[in-house]
Amino acid sequence: MKNFFLLTIFITLTICAKAQKRWNFELGAGMTQNSGNVENISLKNYAELERNDSLISCNFNYKFVYQKENEKETNKGFNAGMNFDLFQYGKFSPFVATEFLTNKYKGYDFKISALTGFKYRIFTKKDTCDYSISLAMVYDNVDYTPEENKLDRELVRLSVRPKIKQKIGNGFYIGHNTFYQPSLKNFSDYIINSQTKLSSKITTKLFLEISFNYEYRSKLPTEDYEHYDITTDISLKLKL
Repeated sequence: MKNFFLLTIFITLTICAKAQKRWNFELGAGMTQNSGNVENISLKNYAELERNDSLISCNFNYKFVYQKENEKETNKGFNAGMNFDLFQYGKFSPFVATEFLTNKYKGYDFKISALTGFKYRIFTKKDTCDYSISLAMVYDNVDYTPEENKLDRELVRLSVRPKIKQKIGNGFYIGHNTFYQPSLKNFSDYIINSQTKLSSKITTKLFLEISFNYEYRSKLPTEDYEHYDITTDISLKLKL
């Protein structure tokens, strides 16, 4: 129901923004191969609404993953986020962002993150490539699934993120970003989140996308969880 409600909001916003060419809407669905805390193949649905111009860039997105095996739920995850970049095409671009995540199979009843920082554009060429690095401060508020755990509920982290996007040939793109987020309280408590995407244009509006995601947490709520999670997604994306 939550997923349907959010999808309805995204479609409504898309219709309202139809007259404004700076708004772009993406809707996707596909399959996910999981390993780590979740070991199975899941179904994925996601959507993204984005606006880009010379002054401000804003992005709203969500992703929902669900799996049942032999009438038993084995994976259920939902995350949504939004971010705003000011002067996104400038050399320096300040930004703010927030994200919500829930997946009890990874140990999160919920996780809310808010961050602010700036992006430095190393090199860019219109419609061809974009290389940048960002530095931010992150506030995490986490309600862990285990009632007893050894982790702090609230933390402030440093976030460093290199990011690249490169067009190769006609309609083929490679994108990559990696977040390194150590706790300011204890640098041995850190999170690494890395994503690589391969996107190929099928038609002017339909894309085939393959993505590889790797997450590593140095500190866990209990020993029942794995330090890493790996997901490989294959999906079709419709750009409107």
